[in-house]
Amino acid sequence: MEFLPTSYVEEYVAQHSNPLNELGEFVYSRTYSRWLEDKGRREYWHETAKRAIEYNMALEYKHLKKIGYSTDLESMRKEAKELFESIYNTKQFPSGRTLWLGNANEKVNENFALGNFNCSFLSIEKWEDLGELFYLLLVGTGVGFKSRKKMAEKMDPIRTNTSLLHSKYRPVPAEERLEHTQTVKMENGYAKIYVGDSKEGWVESLTEYLDLLIKKENEDIHTIKISYNSVRPEGERLKTFGGTASGPAPLKEMFKGINKVLKNEIDPYLDPIEIDEKGYGKVRPVHILDIGNLIGANVVVGGVRRTAEIFLFDADDHESMFAKYGMNGIWTEEQLEHHKYIGNLLEKSEIKPRWFDNLKAVGDRREGLDHRRMSNNSIAFEKKPSRDFLHLVFEMMQLEGEPGFFNMEEARRRRPNAEGVNPCGEIILDSKGVCNLTTINVKAFVQENEDRTYRLDLNGLKRAQELSARIGLRMTLTPLEIDSWNDIQQRDRLIGTSVTGWKDALALVNATEEDEVKWMNILRDASRNAADEYAKTLRVSAPLLATTVKPEGTLSQVAGGVSPGVHMSHSPYYIRRIRITATDPLVKVAKELGWKIHAEIGTANIYDQNELAKEHAIAQARTVVIDFPIASGSKRTKEDTTVDEQFDTYFRFQKEYVEHNASNTIDVKPGEWPQAEKRVWDGWDRFVGVSFLSHDGGTYTLAPYEACTEKEYERLKSSMKPFDTTLLHQFERSETSADLDNMEACSSGVCPIR
Repeated sequence: MEFLPTSYVEEYVAQHSNPLNELGEFVYSRTYSRWLEDKGRREYWHETAKRAIEYNMALEYKHLKKIGYSTDLESMRKEAKELFESIYNTKQFPSGRTLWLGNANEKVNENFALGNFNCSFLSIEKWEDLGELFYLLLVGTGVGFKSRKKMAEKMDPIRTNTSLLHSKYRPVPAEERLEHTQTVKMENGYAKIYVGDSKEGWVESLTEYLDLLIKKENEDIHTIKISYNSVRPEGERLKTFGGTASGPAPLKEMFKGINKVLKNEIDPYLDPIEIDEKGYGKVRPVHILDIGNLIGANVVVGGVRRTAEIFLFDADDHESMFAKYGMNGIWTEEQLEHHKYIGNLLEKSEIKPRWFDNLKAVGDRREGLDHRRMSNNSIAFEKKPSRDFLHLVFEMMQLEGEPGFFNMEEARRRRPNAEGVNPCGEIILDSKGVCNLTTINVKAFVQENEDRTYRLDLNGLKRAQELSARIGLRMTLTPLEIDSWNDIQQRDRLIGTSVTGWKDALALVNATEEDEVKWMNILRDASRNAADEYAKTLRVSAPLLATTVKPEGTLSQVAGGVSPGVHMSHSPYYIRRIRITATDPLVKVAKELGWKIHAEIGTANIYDQNELAKEHAIAQARTVVIDFPIASGSKRTKEDTTVDEQFDTYFRFQKEYVEHNASNTIDVKPGEWPQAEKRVWDGWDRFVGVSFLSHDGGTYTLAPYEACTEKEYERLKSSMKPFDTTLLHQFERSETSADLDNMEACSSGVCPIR
């Protein structure tokens, strides 16, 4: 069934020039354009738009046929054309997940439906939940996960006294590979796990490993050996999701890491797991954090996938609260004094970690914990904290960027069964809940008058929002492959209609605060009313929550570099850093063009300033980071936007537009931290959660955005040759690969989900 005739699309494209500018073309090609085997090239923008729309419209058609209702094909094709013209001209977008996976191939559509969802959340209450966490990350979904002390206490005890061995890797021919994992228990107390070469096989290898450590019938097993021979070698094509395989090394590192967690060899300053006479021990939330991060570190280098995680924990869980403290290192005397001040606060509260004073000089840092970078770690406050505790949290954030925090009381006022959030914090979820997010580009609806002033096409904007809600609700019609997740999806049917280019549009039309509130209300009502009405047509329940604001980093760049979400541009001149799998042909292009490349954090010798050592680190890295100089040209940016203005925007969206939460990274200048703390304290009952980022970059090495001077911009820009599509095609033809990783979709660089 075709809803967008190819002849119509080709005729439309012939009459309308490609709307993507240079930035949009690069970001689109890098992130959403799939490899077309039959044509020996990547997709063009109009082909991607058509593919995503065909997938989305077909969900309604299949659903109505399934429940025995007639379909109005003429009306559906009319809507498909309307959507195509809007998406093609970057006025609105389905989710990035749909742009990447929608109709990619039948196996993805039918077997990996969860991969279409940006956001998910899972409370870790039993060991099997870690397998689901692994699966969701493997199919490309961002995952929030939580472990409260009471949850960890209820989990089955796990044995910590087994030995773990790894067979030498001898890859077998493709036709001999196991698809599913097999575990063989031997009479001499040995067990061998043969890892299957599939997403399911990888997940099974984890769950079967944990079963050997948990189940009573496996107490005689003292040694576990893992064979990776069926895992395809590094660089081999991944035909289902696209990209190339990472080989067995990351999976092996994951198992090694989990074994070290259970033996208290990851973080020697943690209290060891208390064990009984048979070697069984009870883990604590910090161990769940470590295991979840090790799973994420495994997935982060796997072909086109990247990990996006957020970990939620109790306010009195100080182990989790300090899990990442000191990892960035202390590099200035000012940071050292700040560290000492935090130490004094901790002493007064009697919660100072015993390792804290080991960080006592410039250059000191906590080593060996880089896997913990996989997640943002945030306190899930069940009640308003004391002012002193909130002050401590803000002082830690100012130095380290973490811990973040969420007000679960306000989240539950918005939905009573709120349990957590997605990695970027804008979607409020129950455990095993998902959401697919859609976007309208408000700036694209600004029209120029004859006198060169500007006006907003409110009617066009409202219609785009209605279409956005319909796209989202159709996504809830797809059956999910895990029954427990499907049950929650069909109960809640969450959608998330978001906006981007907001600040740009306001500036162009010289909008007042009254105008802004009016727009918010119109768009909020358009989304809710369209979703409720469409739900009746589909004979399904209306979405529990409908409106949100997501970070919008990637799609805003596809749209030409509009201001992302509700944010200002970073600064007049800045460096935009993009993370990419080291085996991607685009890395070869970047090297060929002389672009500035770094090895990702965690690569050996990354901190060595010797140029030869840097080159060696880049050659050894699994993930590299590329610098892009940007001249924003914006009149107002984060340089001249106060923390009060940013909070005003957040609270205005919370009141006037958002049913979920508004993702907002508050950019805090050095003297503004006390005011940021005050705004959260004073507005607590209206606050769900935001991110905070030190305007000077804090101590975050290789931050996604870094301000630079005009001279630095010109120097970096002059050293870069322009992006060359033909060069990319040369490398892809030689590798027959389209190993597209993705770009951070969050202004703080946390969420890389397409």
